[in-house]
Amino acid sequence: MITSRAGALGRRSATWAAAAVLGAATALVGAAPAVAAPADITEGSLNWGFKESFRNYVSSGDGNPPIAASDGASINADGTFAFPSTGGSYDAETGETNATYGGTVVFSFPAHTFTITLANPTVAISGGTAVLKADVELVSTAFPSVDVTQAVIAELTTTDANLVAGADGITGTDLAATLTAEGATAFAGFYPAGQVLDPLSFEAVTSGGGGPAAPSVDVTPDTGVDPAGATVTVAGSGFDPQANDAAGIYVSFGPKVDEHWTNASVLQVTKWVSSTNEPTDARDTMNPDGSFSTTLPISAQYTDRNGNAVDCTVTQCYVITFAARGSADRSQDTFTPISFAAPAGGGDASQQIAATVLGGGPLTLSVAGSSVTLPPTGNGAVTSGELNTASVSDLRGTNAGWSLVGQVGDFVAAGGAVIAADNLGWAPTASVVDDPLVGQSGAVTPGAVADPGAGLGTARALCTSAAGASAGSFTCGAQLNLGVPAAAAPGDYTATLTLTLS
Repeated sequence: MITSRAGALGRRSATWAAAAVLGAATALVGAAPAVAAPADITEGSLNWGFKESFRNYVSSGDGNPPIAASDGASINADGTFAFPSTGGSYDAETGETNATYGGTVVFSFPAHTFTITLANPTVAISGGTAVLKADVELVSTAFPSVDVTQAVIAELTTTDANLVAGADGITGTDLAATLTAEGATAFAGFYPAGQVLDPLSFEAVTSGGGGPAAPSVDVTPDTGVDPAGATVTVAGSGFDPQANDAAGIYVSFGPKVDEHWTNASVLQVTKWVSSTNEPTDARDTMNPDGSFSTTLPISAQYTDRNGNAVDCTVTQCYVITFAARGSADRSQDTFTPISFAAPAGGGDASQQIAATVLGGGPLTLSVAGSSVTLPPTGNGAVTSGELNTASVSDLRGTNAGWSLVGQVGDFVAAGGAVIAADNLGWAPTASVVDDPLVGQSGAVTPGAVADPGAGLGTARALCTSAAGASAGSFTCGAQLNLGVPAAAAPGDYTATLTLTLS
């Protein structure tokens, strides 16, 4: 059981998350102004995402919730984690730092049999190296349990660009982090030593060491900025208006690059702020106390002076301050990340859809019934009834046309009496069946009326569809009219009517 400085550590977390949480150490480049003795750290914060791919993996699982923060830790909008300062010490003369932070993050994936708890991270800088420590607890039914306190889980790489040390504190921005051998052991070998983790940023501020305040910048807005373009307000304090022969600072916007102070061509916009400037579109004034307020027009996408396209929704961009005129003084450096709002929606996207129509489908005939009974009638009269509906479907894809014809045999009674076939006539009907699919509609024509006496003893068209308009589904019917001759013997007569589709 791990005990958190900020309270009881929430249990459960995941091994692989642990590896994601680890950072990396290297030579410390930033130099701090001299003060008399180490000072207590009174405020600050640590931001770290552990490992983005691991967060995505755990978030897809069945934890309830998959990732949780407690004991003062919180989850940032981009999915990384913020840990509040709980104290520690900082020596501005030597740069030695022991910055402690509180809070707990739990990664839970029951289906994959693990829970990992990370808590109470500490940034330790001493003797030219920087490391990250943390409490780690692994609970799993598939791996050996782990429960360590303040293990050195990561090394942090510092440069003169990403570590700024001042009289009253120290700030690290996007420090590269790699897993240590001790960290790999603490996390049961899920990640090997040397695994690259998410970058880490931290701030540790002391109550004072007699020197000027460290440079600080507040950008409004710094989140949800309109990607099409917006003007942000940059308020700074703690800068030294007399540094570098009162040359002042540059306030810029763009991505972070190596030796940014001599590589301004990648920046979208830069404004020069110094104690000797009068405000213009390109300049602004620094107050005697080292404070200033200015504005920058920025957008998410632009082309830099090298002709390269920059997309700040893909590459993290910052409001950056640094000593003017190419100075090597890094004490005036600050990096404030800017995030842009997601697009409002809309836009176009296209896909090419390919399909093969095989053709060669059938031409088919179906009939709603197999018999029709006409009402009884007397000699010299006509009896009528409805032909069972015939349905034609032409799926050949050729539009070649078709015809449906009918012919009847003689009517014969049980005793051998006969009514000639031509005494059966009809009045055909035909219609197109509605097709919900878009396309050329077919057409159908009913056959000619055949009267009793000149009727169906020979083949006659019930319905036809001409070439070029025959595809689709159709129904054909007819009123049947049987004329009974005066000499017909009484009895029950039957005949067979045959429909032929071709």
